[in-house]
Amino acid sequence: MSPASLSRLSAFLGGRRSVRHQLIAWNVATLALLLGALGLFVRSMVRTSMMASIDHDLDLRTRGFVRTPPPPPGPPPGEGPPGMDFGSQPPGQGPGPPPPGPQGFPPFERRGGPPPNTDPYRPRRFDLQGHSLGPPDSAPMLDPAGYARAKQQGQDVFSAITFQGEPVRALSRPFPVSGPVQGVVQAGYGLTEVNRALAGLNAALLMLIPVGLLCAGVAGTVLTDRILRRVRVMSQAAEHLSARDLSQRLPVVGSDEFADLAETFNSLLGRLEIAFRQQDRLIAQQRWFTADASHELKTPLTIIKGNTSMALRGKPTEAALFQTLQEIDGAADTMSRLVQDLLLLARSDEGQLGKDRIELLLQEVLERAIANVAKCQGAPITLQIAGESPRAMGNEAELTRLFSNLLDNAVHYTPQNGKITVTARREGASALVTVADTGIGIAPEHLPHLGERFYRVDPSRTHQDGGTGLGLSICKSIVEAHGGTLTFTSTPGKGTVVTVTLPALSP
Repeated sequence: MSPASLSRLSAFLGGRRSVRHQLIAWNVATLALLLGALGLFVRSMVRTSMMASIDHDLDLRTRGFVRTPPPPPGPPPGEGPPGMDFGSQPPGQGPGPPPPGPQGFPPFERRGGPPPNTDPYRPRRFDLQGHSLGPPDSAPMLDPAGYARAKQQGQDVFSAITFQGEPVRALSRPFPVSGPVQGVVQAGYGLTEVNRALAGLNAALLMLIPVGLLCAGVAGTVLTDRILRRVRVMSQAAEHLSARDLSQRLPVVGSDEFADLAETFNSLLGRLEIAFRQQDRLIAQQRWFTADASHELKTPLTIIKGNTSMALRGKPTEAALFQTLQEIDGAADTMSRLVQDLLLLARSDEGQLGKDRIELLLQEVLERAIANVAKCQGAPITLQIAGESPRAMGNEAELTRLFSNLLDNAVHYTPQNGKITVTARREGASALVTVADTGIGIAPEHLPHLGERFYRVDPSRTHQDGGTGLGLSICKSIVEAHGGTLTFTSTPGKGTVVTVTLPALSP
C-alpha cells in the first residue's frame, strides 16, 4: 500500500471524517444490518417450512397406525377355532393366521418393501408397557421421553432427538384416535440431509453478504462522489470570494436541495455585498465627516487664537480691542453652531430625535420658522395654506428647526428680487409642506447627495457663504425621525422645490 493510501486510511479511521466517508460508511453499515436480518429471516423461514413438511410427512406415515383395527374376518362364532384373526384361511387352504398380539391388536405385518430392520425410523407401535406390537426386532425405541409424554398426555408429541448418532425428528402419537390410550405409535425422519441443506444455505448467505457489501460500497462511493461533486464545485467557487469582491455567485444546477442551498447562499452573498458597500460608504462618510469637522473647527479656532495672540503681544487701543472681541465672539458663535449641529446629528444616530411629540398645527410651526429667518435680508417669503391647516404629531422645536433650515437655504440662494413660497396642504393621510424658490437652482448630479453630511454643492464655498454642509443633513434626520420623507426637485437658473411629507392627523 502506498504512503498516500496509508495517510488517507489513517485519516479516515482516526482523523476527521469527511461527509463522503460518513455516507459510504453509513450506507455499508445499514446494508450489512439489512442483509444480516434478511439472511436470518430467510434461514428461519426455510427451516420452518422444512420442519412443517417433515411434520406433515410424519403425520401421514403414522395416520394409518392409530385407528382401531376392524374385527377379523372368519366363520360365524363357534365355527372356527378360538383366537381366529383377520387374514385366516378356510381349512385345507393354507396356514392359519398368526396369533394375536397384546391388547387384542393384530401383529404388525409388512407387505413388501425393505426388511423390517433396514429402516430404523419406520412407524412402530408400542403398548402401554413399551413392548413393540410388530414383528420382534432388536431396534430400540426412538424417543422414550416422547413415548412417555404421549402416553401420559394423550396427544401428539413432536421432538428433535439424536438416534444412533444421527439427528432425528420424531413423532409420538397415542392410539386409538378415540377412547382410552392403548399404545403409542412412533415414527422418525432423519435430519442429516436437512441440516446439510441448511448448512449450504448458511454458507451461501455468508458468501453473498460480503459480496453485497462490496457492491454496496462501490456503488455508494460512485453515487456519493456524483452527488458531492456539486458540493465541491460550490466549495471551489466559495474559495474565490473575498470581502472586497462579493460579486461572484455560486453555480445553480438543477432544482434539488443543492440548488436551493446555492440560491440561499447567493442570496446571502447579495445581502453581504450590499452590507459591505454600505459599510464602505459609512466608513468613507466618517472619514469625510472627521476631516470636514476638523476643517470647520480649525477656522474659528484660528481666528480666536490669532486675535488673542495679537491682543496679548501689544497694548491694543480700545477700538482694536473691541474689534478683536467681536471677531472672537463671531468665531465662538460659529463653533457653537457647528457643535450644536454635530450634537443634533449624534442624537439622530442614537435614535433620540422625534421624541416628546405633541399635536401641532403646521401653520403655526411654519409661521415661527418664517419669523426666525425674516431678519435676513433677502427675497420675501409667502405662506400659503390650502384649506384647513394640516395637523401632525411632532417635536415642536425639531420641526421648527427643520423648516428654519430649509427657509434659510432658500433665502441664501435666492436673489432679493426673487420669491419664496411656502405651501402647506393635506393629501390623504399625509401633510405636505413645500418650500419653492426662484433661486439659482441645483445641478441634477448634486440632487442624490443632498442630505449627506458636510456635502456642499460648490466645494469652494466657505462656512460664511455656503454653510457647513450640515443643514440639510439635520433636516433629513428630523424628517426621518418623524416618519416622513424629504425630496428635492430643481432646475438650474429657475429655482428649487423642497417637499416635506409627514404623517397627518385626522381633521
